[in-house]
Amino acid sequence: MSKEKIENEKLEDSSLAAPRGTRDFLFEEKILRDEVTSTLKTIFELYGFNAFETPAFEKWEVLSSKYAGGAEILKETYRFQDQGKRELGLRYDLTVPLCRVIAGNSSLPLPVKRYAIGSVFRDGPLKIGRYREFIQCDVDIVGSKTGLADAEIVSLTCDAFTALGIDYVVKVNNRKLLEGLLESMQVPANKLETVILSIDKLAKIGRDGVQKELLEKGLSIPIAKKLLSVILELSELRADQVLFQCEKIIGQNAKAKQGLTEMKEVFDFLDNFGKTDAVVLDISLARGLAYYTGLVVEVFAKNSEVKSSIAGGGRYDELIGKFANREAIPAVGISFGLDAINEVLKLQDKGAKPKKTLVSVYVIPIKAIPQCISVANQLRAAGIRTAIDLMNRSISKNLEYASKQGINYVAIIGPKEAEAKKLTLRNLETGEEKLMTIADTIMLISRSN
Repeated sequence: MSKEKIENEKLEDSSLAAPRGTRDFLFEEKILRDEVTSTLKTIFELYGFNAFETPAFEKWEVLSSKYAGGAEILKETYRFQDQGKRELGLRYDLTVPLCRVIAGNSSLPLPVKRYAIGSVFRDGPLKIGRYREFIQCDVDIVGSKTGLADAEIVSLTCDAFTALGIDYVVKVNNRKLLEGLLESMQVPANKLETVILSIDKLAKIGRDGVQKELLEKGLSIPIAKKLLSVILELSELRADQVLFQCEKIIGQNAKAKQGLTEMKEVFDFLDNFGKTDAVVLDISLARGLAYYTGLVVEVFAKNSEVKSSIAGGGRYDELIGKFANREAIPAVGISFGLDAINEVLKLQDKGAKPKKTLVSVYVIPIKAIPQCISVANQLRAAGIRTAIDLMNRSISKNLEYASKQGINYVAIIGPKEAEAKKLTLRNLETGEEKLMTIADTIMLISRSN
């Protein structure tokens, strides 16, 4: 058990503990989180996405709209009233707020390519990589209905996880293809949504668990068994083989044919992007949210203790138009789970020494505070992160502090250094110490950063 987990359990019943399912992020953790979001922002912007923000809470009527997340997610949604007795809820994702914004701003030129990074809230069960407040990092394309937009989202996802250094697999499917496939196997139309929710659990609860659910939901034994046999057989095949086999199974089902065409188009474009090797077509993949209409995507870390998805999304062509009471507005996007990604990275780099600070230089004054302030000003002006001793400690205590913080350099300035307009720079990793000018110090540290 990790030291962090032990300390959290000690605080569990304490008034000083963060609410269950939430966490405080101290320096090491926050630095890692910021590095991840910085990497994601870089990839998002490389693909031409721009950022905007929405409030952490929404009107309940927006979150609970029949066009939004559906009954399953509303069970986990935090609901409250303000002092004016207005019904509100904490957002459970960043997609529904996006839809509200697009629906209310019809003059925005299409396509809208936006990214957003912010907290979302779900009062659900807790496990490794899953919390009640967590950060989502979303990218969405609004206004394009082409498979190129779908493929660009998948390509961006691959590039993001490559940049993060995570060994990953991207699973994709098409809701039309899945629904049409089920219809062709005599699943009743009024049971499609609930059957899909069970099939989506195949990786979590296995064949027997899903079959039990399907029977409880009213499917006959022959249909349930045939359905699971087909899906499991398809799960062993390459994407092109899955598409070929589906074409034989679906017959004349128009919905499945459209989904098949869309999926083929996406894989053709992914081939152009050079990303087909990283993508698996999983015919059981549906995702839990009710608003997906075409492509669905989930990403998993390979060989990790974190078994839940670390990113997920898809196409939702009807949601925004229904919010706006107008014609359909096509949209596709994906959400990166920052907390789950961080868990993967921490488990992946167990032996690595985490950063405790972003400070590059720690300035220690010896009866030379004005000169130290001047040096710090010059270092900061050169873009070097610099801290000064604020505790009036001895050199040994300051060196101990800087070493514990993981600061690479200390700059010692006493009367002699001040008179010479120089500083004594010590490298705490090597122990090397040298009298240097400010200009030479800036050059050396800038090169090493």
